[in-house]
Amino acid sequence: MKIFYYKDPAGNFGDDLNEWIWDALAPGIWNDAASTHFSGIGTIIGPTMPSAKSWVVFSSGAGYGPAPDGFGGTGWDLVCVRGPLTAKVLGLDERLAVSDGAMLLSQVPGYAPLPDSERHGVVFMPHHHALDAGTWKDVCARADIEYLDPRAESRATLERIRSARLVIADAMHAAIAADALRVPWIPVTTSREISTFKWMDWTLSIDMPYEPVALPQSTTEEALRNLTLPLYAYDFSLKDRSIGNVLAHYRKDRARKAARSWPLRRNVGHGIFKRGLRPLLRSRPLAGLRSHMDERRIDRAADALRRTAAGHPYLSSDMAWQRAVGELSLRLEATVRAYAAG
Repeated sequence: MKIFYYKDPAGNFGDDLNEWIWDALAPGIWNDAASTHFSGIGTIIGPTMPSAKSWVVFSSGAGYGPAPDGFGGTGWDLVCVRGPLTAKVLGLDERLAVSDGAMLLSQVPGYAPLPDSERHGVVFMPHHHALDAGTWKDVCARADIEYLDPRAESRATLERIRSARLVIADAMHAAIAADALRVPWIPVTTSREISTFKWMDWTLSIDMPYEPVALPQSTTEEALRNLTLPLYAYDFSLKDRSIGNVLAHYRKDRARKAARSWPLRRNVGHGIFKRGLRPLLRSRPLAGLRSHMDERRIDRAADALRRTAAGHPYLSSDMAWQRAVGELSLRLEATVRAYAAG
């Protein structure tokens, strides 16, 4: 099988786990020339999935648009999906909703959970897009909390998550990796871009609530970007986290982006920030004012991050964790048998 996942040119922790986790769990069955594609970790069930003779979907999620034409029909082997919200919006049997494939990290040789005595420190991983306009490394330094770059090499990053005492996660897969390795975690949001649908899809799969701490933006530029996100329908963080509202928002977003006017709206809305507000803010006359405002924002964000670290952490129950890991393991083993033989 050929592994399919989203490849960010700058790197992104959750997506990059696909580069090595599947070969570690099921060595010898992967081939980039294979006609069968394997959809693994990530919000990748959507129109960007390339044409292939056949597809195996294992623990992937929906969230950014409709499934590709023919999804679930001939040539599609739907082994499992990330959670119940993905199953719901795709019209799948609820028994296909298991959990995110990164919950299998504890089954990778060398990545068993560590005892509490070998864990130390608090770490924070922002969403990879928070790096575009934010300065979260500076916030962490001021808060005396260790910064984890979501674009750094994924195995080294995972080692640090594994040895942490607490993970503060804006990036969802930082929380998933932490839970998989039995490290307590706290969810946060740095912008409206953080998807409530995606987070709840996973947290529901492990019987956990999702009540993130909203952190203030770390720079004036990041705050302006956050304000303009609704202009091009990139506002995925919901205050009303009832399942009905989350599903309704997903369907509304999908319909809006299927409209013929969507490309124009996206380009105009994004352009207001990218070609208007951001260049103005970065202009030399505003440099002094921007620097003063950013210093205050960094202080506020650092204070919020420190308070968050003192809050009540999350961790799925041993029963929910064992259920997710056990079911994913069984389904992966069956898939490997089927496709290794074929």
